[in-house]
Amino acid sequence: MPPEDMGKLSDKLRLTFAVSTVICVLALAISPLKDFRAEWKHYKRWFVKYAQGRPDTKKLLADYSPSIDQVWLPGMNVTDRCTTCHQGIAQPSLSDASVPQPFRAHPPIPHNVRDWGCSICHRGQGPATEVAEAHETTLAWEQPILPAHFLQASCGSCHQTDLKETPQLARGRELLTHLNCQACHKLNNLDRPTLGPDLSSIGYKLTREWIYKWLKEPRTILDKDGNATVNGYENEDEPRMPKFRLKEDEIRALSAFLSAQKAKPIEKYKINPAVVAAWSKKPDLLSQGELRFRQMMCTTCHSLAVTRAGETKMIGGNIGPELTKVGSKVNEEWLVAWLWNPKGYLEHSNMPRYGWSDEDLYKVSQYVMNKLTDTDLLTNVPQLGAATEDEVKTGKRLFAEKGCASCHALSGIAPQKDFGPDLTALGAKNASELEFSKAKIEHNLVSYLQAKLQDPASVNPAARMPQYNWEQADLDAVTTALLSQTGPAPTSALQHLVVPRKDASFQPVGTFAEIYERYKCYACHRFNGYGGTLAPDLSYEGSRAQKKWIADFLKNPQTIRPTLILRMPQFNMSDKDAAITAEYLSIAVQKPGVDPESVDSRQFSPAMISMGKQLYEVKYQCQSCHTIGGTGGYVGPNLNNAGNWLTPGWIEAWLRNPQALQPDTIEPRRNLTEDEIRALTAYLMTLRTGIQAQTTKSAARAHLLVQGAGR
Repeated sequence: MPPEDMGKLSDKLRLTFAVSTVICVLALAISPLKDFRAEWKHYKRWFVKYAQGRPDTKKLLADYSPSIDQVWLPGMNVTDRCTTCHQGIAQPSLSDASVPQPFRAHPPIPHNVRDWGCSICHRGQGPATEVAEAHETTLAWEQPILPAHFLQASCGSCHQTDLKETPQLARGRELLTHLNCQACHKLNNLDRPTLGPDLSSIGYKLTREWIYKWLKEPRTILDKDGNATVNGYENEDEPRMPKFRLKEDEIRALSAFLSAQKAKPIEKYKINPAVVAAWSKKPDLLSQGELRFRQMMCTTCHSLAVTRAGETKMIGGNIGPELTKVGSKVNEEWLVAWLWNPKGYLEHSNMPRYGWSDEDLYKVSQYVMNKLTDTDLLTNVPQLGAATEDEVKTGKRLFAEKGCASCHALSGIAPQKDFGPDLTALGAKNASELEFSKAKIEHNLVSYLQAKLQDPASVNPAARMPQYNWEQADLDAVTTALLSQTGPAPTSALQHLVVPRKDASFQPVGTFAEIYERYKCYACHRFNGYGGTLAPDLSYEGSRAQKKWIADFLKNPQTIRPTLILRMPQFNMSDKDAAITAEYLSIAVQKPGVDPESVDSRQFSPAMISMGKQLYEVKYQCQSCHTIGGTGGYVGPNLNNAGNWLTPGWIEAWLRNPQALQPDTIEPRRNLTEDEIRALTAYLMTLRTGIQAQTTKSAARAHLLVQGAGR
C-alpha cells in the first residue's frame, strides 16, 4: 500500500461501519420499545386504568409504583415478584368475582403476603416477570404453580397436624394411613398405620377356594354371572386390599400357601349340647338369630347388603368387614370361637368381646352361617385340590416378593425393609426426576401422581405397587397429601414455622384398662384426642354425665340422638364392669373448669323451674331441636331423661358457652343471663324418665341401620 493511502478507509469498510451504526441505533430504539411492551408493565398500566374507573381509586393507587414489586424474605428463601401483576392481592374491596384477574383480592387467610410471599404456598417461579415463566414449567424451572385444587398440600408442608380449613389434605392423610401406605413407603406426618389381619392361622378360618377368589379380585367378590353387586367382604369406597397383578399359577400358589397356615390352633368353644338340641328343633331358630343379631347392633360396625324396591344397597357401619356373604366365607367352628373371644384368634382385633350366653351365641352363629350366604359364590373357582409341597413353597416365596408381609403378619416371614421408595420429599420433586415411561400425560408432578395412583404400570411397567380403585375425590385427596410431603424445611426460618404433630394418647389404668381393651371403647369413642369418631367424644364424660346413668346406659344402651341411627351395641356388660367403667369415667375424664358437683340441685325452687319451662318453650323455643315427651325436634339430643343423665354443672357450663365444651357443636350460643341459665338448668333437672330395659317387641321394630354416628 502506497504511503499516501495509509490511514484512509476503504469504501467497503466505510459501508460496514455505516451498517453497524444503523443497526446499533435501531437496537437502541427497539430496546425501550420492548421494555415498554414488557408483560408486567402491561398489567401495571391495565391496573391503573381499571382503578381509575372505580370509586375507591385513591385507596387502590395509594401504594402504587410503576416499577417491579418484590417481596424478599431471605430467611425463608423467598423472592417473589408476583404482586407486580397481582396488584389487588391485598385489597379487600377487590374480592368480588366481577374483578378481573390478576387484580382480584386473595381469599382471606391467616398469612399476610408481605410476610410470606406467594410462592411459598402457590409454588411457581417467584422472581419471574412473565406469566409463562412464573406459572409453567420451563427449561430453566421445573416447579410450576400448584393447581388451586391441590393448594391445601402447601398447608401440609408446615402444619403436620390436620386443620379444619384443609379437609382434602386431612382426608388424604387419613387414606394413606387407612391403606397402610407406610408399610412399604416412608412418609411423614401420619397417624400410626393400621395393619391388615394376621394370617398366621388363616387356614382355620377360610377355605383355599375363597382365598383364590379373593386374590383374583379383591375389590369385590363376583357372583356366578360375573355381577359385582356387593363386595362380600369389605364395604368401603377405597378397600384396603388392592389388586395385585397376579398370574393364574401365582394365585394358585398363594392360595395353597395361605390355606396351609395354621400356626396357632383356635381356642374352640363348645356350646352347651342341651342348648343346641333345644334350639335346633325350633322352626324360628334363624329368625330369632336375626332378631338377636339386630338387637346387639352388629350393623353399627358391620355393613350388610339389603334389597329394597328391587335395588341392592349397602347399609351399616364400616369399622368391621362386610357380612353379607360371610357365611360362605368362614368355617362355622372358627365363627363360634371368634364370636366368643376375638382376641383368641387375632390379638389386636378391634372386635369387642361380648358377654354371650350359649343360647344367643348359637342363634346368631346359625343365622350368619345359614342366611348370610351365597351358594353360587365359588361356582367359577377351579378345582384346586389339596395344596402340594411345591405350591406351598412357591406361595411362600411370592408372599415375600409381592410385599404381602408389609401389611400382614405371618409367622416365619419378616416384612422387607424399604420395600417401596421413600416418599417424604416426593412433593418437591422436579418432573425430570420422575419416570413417565410411555404414559401419554403431561410431564408434571400432579399428572404423574394421579397416573401412578390409578395405574402404577402406566408410568413404570416394572412397578411392584398394586392397583387401587379410587373415587375421584379420594384420588385427589391422596394426591394432595403426597404433594404435602416436601421433605425437611430448607432454611432455619422455615423450620421454625413448622407446626409439629401432637400424637394423641390415652392410657387408662387399673381394672378399667382391662374393660377398655375388652370392649374396644377406642374403636368408636375418642378419649383426649385418641380413638374413633363414630360415637361421641368421651373426653369430658365425667363432667357431663351422672355416674349412675353411665352404669345403667352401659348395661342397656338407649337412643339419645334420634337422627343418628347407628347405636351402641348391647355388650351384655356385667353389673361389675358397668360400675367400674362409670366410676372411672366420672373421676378420670373431666373438663377442666367444669365441676359436676358445683351446682346443688336442691337449691332449685318451684319458681325457678317454672321460669325455666317458660324460657325453654316460649322465649328460646328449644323444642325446635330437642324432644321432650315425644314432641319436639330431632336435631339435638332427646332430653326426656336429662335430669338423670346430665350433671347440673355441665348444663350450666353448656348453656353459658357450648362451643367452649365442644367447638364443632351446632348448638347456638344465646348469651343467656345467669338467672336464665340457672332457671333452665332447674327445669331440665326435673326431666326424668329412667332407662327402660330393651324388649323383644321393641327390637323387632328396629330397621337395619344406615351409616351415621350416635350413641
